[in-house]
Amino acid sequence: GPLKICVFRLPRIANFDDLDPLRLEPGVALEFIQPGKPLPGDCSLAIIPGSKSTMTDLAAFRAQGWDIDLAAHVRRGGKVLGLCGGYQMLGRVIHDPHGLEGAAGDANGLGLLDVETTLTAEKTVSPTTARHIASGEEIQAYQIHLGKTTGPGCAFPFAHTGDGPEGAVNGHVAGTYLHGCFSADTFRRAYLKSLGHPSSDLAYEALVDSTLDALARHLEQHINVDLLMNLAETPSR
Repeated sequence: GPLKICVFRLPRIANFDDLDPLRLEPGVALEFIQPGKPLPGDCSLAIIPGSKSTMTDLAAFRAQGWDIDLAAHVRRGGKVLGLCGGYQMLGRVIHDPHGLEGAAGDANGLGLLDVETTLTAEKTVSPTTARHIASGEEIQAYQIHLGKTTGPGCAFPFAHTGDGPEGAVNGHVAGTYLHGCFSADTFRRAYLKSLGHPSSDLAYEALVDSTLDALARHLEQHINVDLLMNLAETPSR
């Protein structure tokens, strides 16, 4: 059957287009786990996605009992990937000393990675070229997050960037700040292969380009594009 990848549908989920390349991959069944639903037993990879409010979503994650589901998944040998806010949640603790996400204070993380995060006012926003350590493949990604993540777990990084090691890996559990990493075809193929999924020839960026080109042609056929452009350039009164 298809490789089942499950994504926890956090209340304040962010950057879920990170997962589009996996959704389009032949032979992959990507499923969003809705609130009130358990993590299926046949899930190969559980993903905790990015969040617009990590501490609030961590509390919601626990309220669903998903922390218990995730622990059972790891005991079964299932893999876990935390992206950005999801990476922060996988650590031991999240510190919010300045109350950036509500009342100032700390929240215990899920404790699957030996790291801790301190939320900071300055936001990291940068395109990032990285090399995935397990596969050696290059990743073109971007980072956009509040917070610094440190700890013993960072000695086993997910990837190397020009700024040094990035993310953390502990057995079948990994966390990374690299948004958009699955758009890189060679990395995505290597990653899925590590999950026991045969390689496909999906060229994600080319598919996006061809889809946009087809959409543009469709619009040209059905819309007076020149008129539209003139309207866009006409200053409003």
